[in-house]
Amino acid sequence: MLDSIRKGSKWLTIIFIAVIGAVFVFFIGLGGPLTGDRPSAGAVVELDDIRLDNSDYQRVRAQQESRYRESLGDQFDSRVASDFLDSQSIRILVDRAIMTHAARELGLQASDDELRATVRDIPGFRDETGRFSQQAFEGFVSYEYGTQRNFLETLRRDLLAQKLARLLQSQAHVSEAEARKAALYGLEGVQIAYVALDTRQLPAGEEISDEQARAHLDANPDAVRAEYDANGLEYTEPDKVRASHILFVVEDGAEPDEVEAVRERAEAALARIREGASFDDVALELSEDPGTRETGGDLGSFARGERNAALESAFDREPGELSEVLRGDAGFHIVRTDERIEGGVVPFEDVSLEIARDLAQADAASVRARRLADELAAAVIAGQSLEDAARERDLTLERPGAIKRRPDGFVPGLGGSPELLANAFALDLETPSSSEVFEVDDKLVLIQLLARETPDDADVAQTQTATQDQLLQQKRDALFQSWIDSRRNELVESNRLLVDSTVVGG
Repeated sequence: MLDSIRKGSKWLTIIFIAVIGAVFVFFIGLGGPLTGDRPSAGAVVELDDIRLDNSDYQRVRAQQESRYRESLGDQFDSRVASDFLDSQSIRILVDRAIMTHAARELGLQASDDELRATVRDIPGFRDETGRFSQQAFEGFVSYEYGTQRNFLETLRRDLLAQKLARLLQSQAHVSEAEARKAALYGLEGVQIAYVALDTRQLPAGEEISDEQARAHLDANPDAVRAEYDANGLEYTEPDKVRASHILFVVEDGAEPDEVEAVRERAEAALARIREGASFDDVALELSEDPGTRETGGDLGSFARGERNAALESAFDREPGELSEVLRGDAGFHIVRTDERIEGGVVPFEDVSLEIARDLAQADAASVRARRLADELAAAVIAGQSLEDAARERDLTLERPGAIKRRPDGFVPGLGGSPELLANAFALDLETPSSSEVFEVDDKLVLIQLLARETPDDADVAQTQTATQDQLLQQKRDALFQSWIDSRRNELVESNRLLVDSTVVGG
């Protein structure tokens, strides 16, 4: 029986959600009552004589959760998705009520014969021989709806909503010419070159000197101080330790007896140090870390998270204390804590010159970028190609390869700029260079068209049908959403559509 119920629930989800839900646009954050007045007691959504209660809400919500769980698998988190599912489920009930109401006003009907035919076509209500199972039907209806009357009323409402959706969809059309134009639009590509002028960083060889940084600090003390105050976290130092170690390497794949032999060597070295031998001398003699052996194992200073756990154990001891023999990534360590360095906010005086240097660099980079951009634009206007103008100024042109149209305007190596990408497709090879300067993140960018990729008729024809279907669905979605939004606003303003999400629970 449970298998029949589950199968029936799956197919009812398809009937009630997938068929008409393909044109629904779901929203988040409906919140409390949609209108100033509340529906009658127990109702979540009320529109004239249409009342949808908490059981309708819970059923829709369960169906939505099942859809997302099946689609996302282990990635689905019901706790994270809870608010979204709540608001989405209420929005589905609202849209369903509006569509049912409008269908009735238009004189659309769902006859008893249609109800019977729909029920008999649900695979979950068929037995192993393919015949309609009254037992499966009654069991599912009782489990999900309580009574056949509630089930059939819900089914009738949704069939009416489905008919209205089809009526609305039938008003959307896409011509072959429109589909061909869209297919061509999507298949076209361009190759460009661009000059990107950084407004924050100067190129190598043009760094700000100490004298320039000091001059900037003297001329702009308030601005430097404001930068320090606004970015306090950047001017804090974590607690650190300075430590030394002696390493005894364990080779990858070493057998247990070989590992134990290395441990015994480390223990013997630790014993020598505890008996009075110099740590530095033992490190020089025995340590297998070539980077620190010659300096007595000195690791310098480091913060937590910068070394492996064995070395970071230095934070657990006072200066001068030795660790036991510790197993690390490379082998066994003996670690000595040499100094504890307390972190905190770096005084303004200690970083003011570097802040001034950064600000002076940003100012100089911005001035340089704007000057060069204006020069390049002027050269293009005068008839020179961007490539030649850039070469005269020892600037690098980047060539990202073939680019397709994208809504985000993404250009490899540069970032997103819909305006720049649109300009690239508007250029032609007779006048390939653009004098327009685009701001993309921290860069000023000018572009030149290198080549245009135009698909042949066979390629366009191959994608035209799919493009036409996609455009048609987009038009249907937009048409439906425009209609449902307008109708919802009208019903809310007339105080006929009442929604109260505060009764939702369980």
